[in-house]
Amino acid sequence: MYQIRSIVIEDTMQAFRAGQSPPPAFFYCSRNNAEPTRSSPEAIIASIVRQLSSPQPGFALLPPIVTTYRRREAEGFASGPLRMDESTALIIQLVEYYPLTTIVIDALDECDPDKRADLLEALEEILQQSSRLVKIFVSSRDDQDIVCHLQDYPNLELASDRNMDDISSFVRAETQGLIRRKKLLRFSTNKEGLKDDIIDQVTKGAGGM
Repeated sequence: MYQIRSIVIEDTMQAFRAGQSPPPAFFYCSRNNAEPTRSSPEAIIASIVRQLSSPQPGFALLPPIVTTYRRREAEGFASGPLRMDESTALIIQLVEYYPLTTIVIDALDECDPDKRADLLEALEEILQQSSRLVKIFVSSRDDQDIVCHLQDYPNLELASDRNMDDISSFVRAETQGLIRRKKLLRFSTNKEGLKDDIIDQVTKGAGGM
């Protein structure tokens, strides 16, 4: 899944560098107590707003962002951070300034399970209400609430029985590289036997990930 997500982002970045489309907006979710905003739907949507607020780094902010800032400034910023509905409405306005908008959200299952339905509903609203073309790519484990919510959208399921050969090849290459750089089995007298054991155990324990 990591490779697919990377391919999607790199493909859109290449199109951007070639002048064919705007840069993608993306967010990597993570359920980490040290970084609570990485699993917060409000923070995720707000990050997408920030990335869409200007066509490119160094360019002027787009009018919807300026209008929102001035309104909140006049109110003394008393309302605090943007609410989910405010961010969603801003994204719908911002995509009007782009011929195509690509949004990538990685590891959606890492988003707060008690609140991620709000994020999914916001993404659906963006798809349904935007008059310009919007593409949203989401990667996730198959948590049932997410599967249920996205079942009517195009999807690609990757199971361990489908990508075991890829995992095995990756583990073998990495293990051989570590041994070659003397970071693994430096003092072993049975490198080949232990190498095969490591590859077998790590591949089996990967669980398709």
